[in-house]
Parts: sequence; structure tokens; C-alpha cells
Amino acid sequence: MKGMKVYIMRSGIITDMPREMLISTGAPVDTQDVVHLPILSYVIDHPEGLLLYDTGHSREERYFTPTEEKKRPAWQVPEEDELPNQLKRLGIAFEDVEYVVCSHLHIDHTGYLEYFTHSEIIASEAEFSHMVKMRALGKLEYPFVPADFEEWLNVGLNWRLIEPDVQEFQLLEGIRVFNFGPGHSYGMLGVLLELEKTGNVIIISDAVYCAENMGPPARLPGFIVDNEGYIQTAERIMQLADQYNAEIWYGHDMKQYEGLVLMDDGYYS
Repeated sequence: MKGMKVYIMRSGIITDMPREMLISTGAPVDTQDVVHLPILSYVIDHPEGLLLYDTGHSREERYFTPTEEKKRPAWQVPEEDELPNQLKRLGIAFEDVEYVVCSHLHIDHTGYLEYFTHSEIIASEAEFSHMVKMRALGKLEYPFVPADFEEWLNVGLNWRLIEPDVQEFQLLEGIRVFNFGPGHSYGMLGVLLELEKTGNVIIISDAVYCAENMGPPARLPGFIVDNEGYIQTAERIMQLADQYNAEIWYGHDMKQYEGLVLMDDGYYS
């Protein structure tokens, strides 16, 4: 798509993810054997409007129960990595963003989402419904954030929820949204970008953490809600990459991240 630009934003670093949680071998989790992982979000500057894919991790403090704290890896979100500061460096205000595509609704992908009251928020219906159900039962917990969900409802975000039977759709010329279904979480969305110079790219977030998870055969992460769904998603992503001759951008692949051009150094087009 001529004129489309993609800026990759680092939205913090996970600093002590046990390796077993990234790629499970079935062994006990060793809290001394850890890896550092990037948290990424994306600004897509399209001739028909601005789009964000994920909104990163907020620096604002979040309350978690002692049990949840034990599950939660440590995060570092430097001031320069905060989404508002990165958008400001690009000359973008919250109200300039027409669409926000949420890969899923975990804490490290939905920071500052409540500020996008002028945007259409595109998310999985299954993922959103899970949050509603768990909130009603008083069981909504990490990696979802109850306080964030309440704020989203309070500000009246403009949700566009993608039903499970909608496999994919064209959002704008050169941008397709894929509904991967359950796996890492209850409903995962990815996007295909047809870039003029870079070529086709499929951004998949945590649908598959990193290239090592992809296999084949697919290797499960330690945090997952649907094993079979995860494996089917990995297989579908590989098929889509072949179909569209596309590069895959993963959600938490440190090796790939180290070779990416981040927003302060340039963009993809």
C-alpha cells in the first residue's frame, strides 16, 4: 500500500520471565533461569487514517493480590517508553487515532486504552466476553486488570467486537485483521500489512510468543488457556505467511526485536 508507514514502539521490557514460561518443556519453573522480553506496540500511519496495534504497558501502578503478584513477572517501563510520550514524539494526539486493534486484553497490551475515546476499539468478542463474565463473578484477575476494565466502561469506549465466526476482514486498503481465536488468551487478533517497500508483514503479538515457539511442531508457552487452539493458530499463521509471502513479527521475540528499526530511528513502508 503506497503511503503507509509503520512505527514500532517499545513499550517496556519484561525483565525476569522464567524461560519455562516462554517455551514450556514440562519441567518445573526455575525462577533463576530467566529471559528478558520486549513489549511492543505499533503505529500504522495509513493514508485513510491512523491505526494503533496494541497500546503497550502503562507505568501507572496496578493493584494485584499477593497470589497474582507471584504470577507476575517484573516489568520496566522507562519514561521514554510510555505510550503518550512516544506518540508525542511522532506528533500524534490520542484523538488523532481512528482505530486501535487490540491483539488481546492483557495488561502489557492495553496500557492507556482508556484515553482513546475518539477511536474505534477493535477486539475479540470472546476475549471481551470473558472479561465481562469474570468481572460479574468477581474472578477477573491477572493478566487482566479489573481497574482498567472498569475505566474502559466508565469512559464509554467505542468497541467493535469481532465474533468468533469472522475469520478475517479488510479494515483499510492494505490492512487485514485476522481473528486467530483462543490460544494464549481467549481471543487473539493479528494484522496483515501490505507495505510497498518492506513487503507484507503479519503482526501476531502473543498469538505465538517467538519464532522458537512456532516450530514446527509448535511449542507451547507456559501461559496458555487453550493448547489445541494455540497449535491451530501457529499452523494457520504459517499458512497465512506462505499465502501472502509475509514476514511474521512476533510479540516477545528478543532476537527478532534486536534487528528491528524502532520509531526513533525510522519506520517501515
